[in-house]
Amino acid sequence: MKKLSIFLAMLLLLSLLAGCSNTPASTSAPENTAAKTDAATTAPATEQDSWTEEDVHPMLFHVTGENGQEMYLFGTIHVGDARTDIALQKLAPYLEDCDALAVEFDIVAFEGDTAAQVKAMTQFTLTDGSTVEDHMPAETYEQASALLQKANLYPNLMKYYNLPMWSQLVEQAALMTKSSLDMEAGMDRRLIDFCYDKQIPVRDVESAELQYGLMAGFSDELSLLLIETTLKRLDRYGAEIDELYSAWAGGNYDEIVAVLNREDELTEDLTEAEQALVDDYNDKMLTQRNLGMRDKAVEWLQAGDKVFFAVGAAHLVDEGGLVDLLRAAGYTVEQLQY
Repeated sequence: MKKLSIFLAMLLLLSLLAGCSNTPASTSAPENTAAKTDAATTAPATEQDSWTEEDVHPMLFHVTGENGQEMYLFGTIHVGDARTDIALQKLAPYLEDCDALAVEFDIVAFEGDTAAQVKAMTQFTLTDGSTVEDHMPAETYEQASALLQKANLYPNLMKYYNLPMWSQLVEQAALMTKSSLDMEAGMDRRLIDFCYDKQIPVRDVESAELQYGLMAGFSDELSLLLIETTLKRLDRYGAEIDELYSAWAGGNYDEIVAVLNREDELTEDLTEAEQALVDDYNDKMLTQRNLGMRDKAVEWLQAGDKVFFAVGAAHLVDEGGLVDLLRAAGYTVEQLQY
């Protein structure tokens, strides 16, 4: 179940929503400082002051081929704090040694393209005259809407968004209210901004259309399961996401795998139909996307392009991750200590 909910922080979907959902919300209410109250206790300033370069070294791999091809493979996380800035400083020499940065897609460019955002968001609007209240149990709606309001993510039009959008916004609201981590400090965003400043080209591994299409394709049944899972684990959400982030910052491959795959008591209540939804979700969100990412990496390697290939860390690890897939394709993949 952990791959159903909390692991989304390792993907880009929440970052996609940052530019779109905050804009309408800000027109309906002033900044909700109360939403940050719970999160403020998770990362005291004294702890932040104690972070050093030795503490921060997210997974970075050097990929080489028989004919001298090479690239760097890096696992990002799409939320962050001061540790992403430390990581960026240490990664700068590797970035400047490359022909281009490759990310899942350029979220900075996307956020500046209003037409693209509007086109993408139309996939999440109910058009049959119903509202989201008609698509979920009353108790779930009350809990979810209260969480969104606390995070200042409930503009007047929210009730006309469908369940796939609500599943992502509930996850975002949990992050905003239960953790000190910030999407604006995500590692992918830091990398893109750095490369813009240094005039290093930024390439897309996937696209906004692909990621929004996947998200919009979630069934109501799966979306409701995602919402209910987030609400059930809300009290411990901050601790879980902070644990995941700390594992990412430490760059320990085995620890990251363990955090992502840890058994969760919520899985005991899954019906056979719900387990099938989970399996299909993980196949689409990880397995199939990993194959596409591998193909893009191999394409650039074969072309002789030296690319800093940076995608969500969940795509790198475990069986079927990019590390295994590139090794199976004949490349040497070694984790760097930096």
